[in-house]
Amino acid sequence: MKTALRLAAVSTLALSTFSATITPQSAEAANFEERAVEQQNFVAVAAPVGNTGRHQLLVIEQQSNARPCWGETGNRVNPLLLNFDFTGICGRFTDSNGYSLRTGGQDLGIQYSLRTVRQGNDVVLQGVPFRPNQPTLELGRAPYANDFVRIDLHDGWEFSKRTYQGRTLGHVYLSNPASLSALANQSQPVATNPSPPANPGVEEPSQSQDWREDIELTQQQQERISEIRQAYLAENGRLQGQLDTARQELQDMMVGDASTRQIRRQRNQVETLRKQIRDNEFSSIMAIRELMSAEQRMAFVEVMELTGRSLSADEVLTTLFR
Repeated sequence: MKTALRLAAVSTLALSTFSATITPQSAEAANFEERAVEQQNFVAVAAPVGNTGRHQLLVIEQQSNARPCWGETGNRVNPLLLNFDFTGICGRFTDSNGYSLRTGGQDLGIQYSLRTVRQGNDVVLQGVPFRPNQPTLELGRAPYANDFVRIDLHDGWEFSKRTYQGRTLGHVYLSNPASLSALANQSQPVATNPSPPANPGVEEPSQSQDWREDIELTQQQQERISEIRQAYLAENGRLQGQLDTARQELQDMMVGDASTRQIRRQRNQVETLRKQIRDNEFSSIMAIRELMSAEQRMAFVEVMELTGRSLSADEVLTTLFR
């Protein structure tokens, strides 16, 4: 089953990563802009993953004043939105579908993932590159606790919203105006409310092996994959903008005087747009699959076996294909 999933994922991986290596500017940077937001309406939270001792990044947005979406006691965060229907009141972003990294005006969604990593007595929010030759960025820190804790962002980092052709989307950026190279050359930043020093005995997870060299894509394949990737991003941005608008209209109808028939029609429009987004994704995957030989697909599977990596459907669709 894992082998079958990896075979299906190979073109997805290529779509998300190879194009970033052969164009001087990512396709997302060319298509997506950003809009400034009120920083007090957002909070970055290290959310516990069950009783594992691990955390994941949770971003909460206060979208209206109807009722508070979270409360704070010191560094502890009470996610109040979990106790009521927060539609139209709060935004909750839990993975790369909802947030990504942006530096120097460039969308780094296809180059970096946002992760929380424990370092001694701290939980560190990092921008971790998919390629090992790029720098790991530290965005902020929180004191370690098996609870919801606020992540204090370092100077220069702030929240913003993604825009496409002048339309604000639901996607949240953790953004810094400095370029990636400038951030890489900076010394280790200090959090606004620093925690005790990290335990040097606790190590960060190692970077994944760069498996792409083993697949041996030709220059022509790489150029074609880049074209497919850019076409996907442009169409996905257009559809995502329409979906955000349709969902907002549906929310307005739910609290307004619209009839049941009108609400059902609007809901069908939302579902149609979601299907179009999935179809666009699948068509792009199939286009890349057609470019790759059976040997190249098998080479990818062999690398995954050697490195012990496995890819869940969620990782493929939300982490590597966005």
